[in-house]
Amino acid sequence: MTDTLDNLHTGTAPVGKSRRSVDIFTGWWLQSFGYALAALYLLYFVILYRAGTWIVNGNGLPIYTDFANAWAAGIQALHGNAAALYDPAELAKVHAALFGPTAFDYPYWPYPPTFFLILAPFAAMPYRWAFITWDLVTLFGCVAVVYLIVQRRPAIALALAAPFTAWNFLAAQNGFLTAALIGAALLLLERRPWVAGIFMGLLSYKPQFGILLPVALIASHQWRAMVSAAATIIVLAGISIAAFGIGAWEAFPRQLLAQAGLSLLADPGNGWGYIQTVYGLIRSLHGAAALAWLAQGATTLGSAVIVWLVWRSSAAYPIKAATLAAAALVATPYAFAYDMAALVIPAAFLARDQLRGDLLIGDKTLWIILFGVPLAALVTLGDNVGGPTFGGTPVGLFTAILLVGMILRRAFVRPGSFENLEIRPSRPSLSQSFRG
Repeated sequence: MTDTLDNLHTGTAPVGKSRRSVDIFTGWWLQSFGYALAALYLLYFVILYRAGTWIVNGNGLPIYTDFANAWAAGIQALHGNAAALYDPAELAKVHAALFGPTAFDYPYWPYPPTFFLILAPFAAMPYRWAFITWDLVTLFGCVAVVYLIVQRRPAIALALAAPFTAWNFLAAQNGFLTAALIGAALLLLERRPWVAGIFMGLLSYKPQFGILLPVALIASHQWRAMVSAAATIIVLAGISIAAFGIGAWEAFPRQLLAQAGLSLLADPGNGWGYIQTVYGLIRSLHGAAALAWLAQGATTLGSAVIVWLVWRSSAAYPIKAATLAAAALVATPYAFAYDMAALVIPAAFLARDQLRGDLLIGDKTLWIILFGVPLAALVTLGDNVGGPTFGGTPVGLFTAILLVGMILRRAFVRPGSFENLEIRPSRPSLSQSFRG
């Protein structure tokens, strides 16, 4: 053992023994790296909190952030005044009353009234506790689903260390919730389609991430899941009407269109690169709106075709699930950096398939790029509140596209192109080492 440690320090190998290379994809290394990076994130959050620049200021008053908007919406719903959120003038008054006259940054509330059912319990708490509880509960749901997909302990550490996980936690946005719902739906779809449909129905709080679900369900003849999803949406709508009144539903379509006009038709003010989509990329490159919509439309159509072909093929189910989860993030024209926290779901399904068949040649390098580029962007983020970008470039989009490419490569690669063929027979497989 002493000889081994000395060799690691000196870079030499004892006579008669071969030098042992370091494999960063072993389970113990992945867990060590993941938890260490997550601990650094946590330390950074504590520093921000103690400096009065995160959650609450030095006087203990709420700092106006993305979560502040959701918390205010929950309060209005609890007080039976949900419809006021869909009136920009009334929304401004609500925000000014809770956060001060200079707090109004969100002119529209674009979520359906069913979202109030999720937000109301958190609005019953004081702001700082609601903020932290929301973060922890939704993060736990996301990480739990990732673990159930991969069924390996290092998956927990890597989900916590993912760069977009850190960003979503900082903003207390709903990326973890979106990830948990997509992941749970796909995890249960094979054996419990009725239950999977319930999670799909819950995802209707952000319908832009469910536009490819019908494509996959029709391609795979998952009629029970479709019926369950539709029934869930109807039941949730009925409960929200009973709890908050019909007025919110009457005003919701107008505010949804107004928000779309603000974010996708007019310059958002903080740069198009904040929108992590093909549409945002084209606009950030000074492309015309018509060109951006054409490119986004082609991307969405192409994503739908890919999902259809993969779900109609004989590919393993984890590859089908990974394809749908990743393509959903590419197909939408409206996504921000916090939404990219859901990338852990297709990554988990891809890892699950790799653990059953080992890595393709070059996959290790692609995993490092997939993780490293957003991490580098996060490190250089500074005070940029729009999310990880390089000079206004939507890094989240490129990460999602790379992940789609990795998944499709595995779905259609010729047999025998596996990285373990280059390894000596005595070396443990990826599955054995990842089990860690």
